[in-house]
Amino acid sequence: MPLTRIDLDDISSRLRRPFLMEQVARVDHFAVYAYLCEGALARHRHLTQDELFYVYSGLLSLDTDWGRRVLSPRQFCVVPRGLAHASASIVRTVVVFFQAQGDPERQNGHGRLRADERPDGLPHWSVAQEVETLPEPYLPVHCVNVDEMSMRLVWCQGATPWHAHPQHDELLLVEDGRLDVCTEEGSVVLAPGQMVVVPRGHLHRLSSVQHTVVTSLIHGAVTPLEQMGREAC
Repeated sequence: MPLTRIDLDDISSRLRRPFLMEQVARVDHFAVYAYLCEGALARHRHLTQDELFYVYSGLLSLDTDWGRRVLSPRQFCVVPRGLAHASASIVRTVVVFFQAQGDPERQNGHGRLRADERPDGLPHWSVAQEVETLPEPYLPVHCVNVDEMSMRLVWCQGATPWHAHPQHDELLLVEDGRLDVCTEEGSVVLAPGQMVVVPRGHLHRLSSVQHTVVTSLIHGAVTPLEQMGREAC
């Protein structure tokens, strides 16, 4: 089956009702939603699941027991299980939201946050800042875990080998540039704000003729070299 391009601009344009989440993708047992944030959502917590918030447009305020954090476009953070929080925005804000469906696995990888650690403010990450840490093309850099999944940033230029991930799906969201995701059924070209999920076991290759930055979500058990087909899974 050909891969399906998911366009966040198109999705954003049809969001009308605040805090009504629209599921746009699924990665392993993680659901990926887009929703409109206008106004405020009551304070609450989740006892068994982490949540990852990625701001696509606007400004998102997260008020937590660790303090308040305002996220701008292309910034993201994880609210760990057990941490009380409330989200709000006074401007039209579109958020991409990641959460496990059902009970997530308990074997969390390096870098996972815990609600009882109480850091100095809610940690957050910026694509613009993290891109400076990318050492070479097709060597993903881990940013943060959300449950057992790893959010990574990848510099794409040139092409990867043909490869597949036998046990895990892979989400790719283009931040800058253009990415060609080739499969045996054809190719999908992604521009900024577009993403695709490569299903487990699906033979594929990534290529780009320009400097391209991609955010990815994949199970933490898949090493960065395995993810790009530079090492056997």
